[in-house]
Amino acid sequence: MIGLLLAAGSALVAAFVLAPAALLRGTYGDFDDGAALQGAVGRGLVEYWRGGEPQFPALLGRLVDYWFRWHAIKVVITSMMLVVFALLAVALWRRYLRDAAGYAVGAIGATVFTVLATGLLIVNIQSTAVPVVALLPLLAGSAPGSDIDETSREMREALTEPAGSPALTVLLGEVERYHWVMVVVAAIVLGAIGLAAAALRKRRVPGDARVRFMHRTLTVIMTLTACLLLLVVTVSVLSATNPSDALLAAMGITTG
Repeated sequence: MIGLLLAAGSALVAAFVLAPAALLRGTYGDFDDGAALQGAVGRGLVEYWRGGEPQFPALLGRLVDYWFRWHAIKVVITSMMLVVFALLAVALWRRYLRDAAGYAVGAIGATVFTVLATGLLIVNIQSTAVPVVALLPLLAGSAPGSDIDETSREMREALTEPAGSPALTVLLGEVERYHWVMVVVAAIVLGAIGLAAAALRKRRVPGDARVRFMHRTLTVIMTLTACLLLLVVTVSVLSATNPSDALLAAMGITTG
């Protein structure tokens, strides 16, 4: 059982890295290269900004569809990763409690991988829900002096005006939605952690050193995870209520 779960977990990690590109290459092969994707995002945003219409132009619309599919594939994979690593952690903790002390390290590792899979799932749900904003960080490495530099400058100036362009209004709305999605999903996971912590506390058995160690370890991991999620929720709320700065930050534009 443990061997099968380890094999499944390894396969899913490999799929997380390789599957999106492999599955989408036939339809979106022109975005397969990182530099080509970055260049396409820059051209798509410049075209959108200069077009002055709220609807995405063909290139940007195709990029959004591609990024949606890319992250939707990763949502499926990370969901399976979460289940597999959680089952692996349970199996290893049970082995540890049955006088197999050497399984403690593996149980802790599987628990940490479960937390990491949860984080990847949250991020990919957010990117699937609002793919256009998830594309914007790709602009940060654009070559100096390119058209995107001029567009970025115009966008920054437009944010100071009472009425921005239709494109800017759409982008600001998408940035708000992007961060509120993170708030909702992270809050759901926080609630699940709270329920798990309450159930763990109720099942605690006094006097057993191995059980006490397991409970302390899981409590520390859940507490650290909850603290990190609270930080994420706080930052996301601030970003959602100040979409102008969040938009500039996503594009790597300094506000100075």
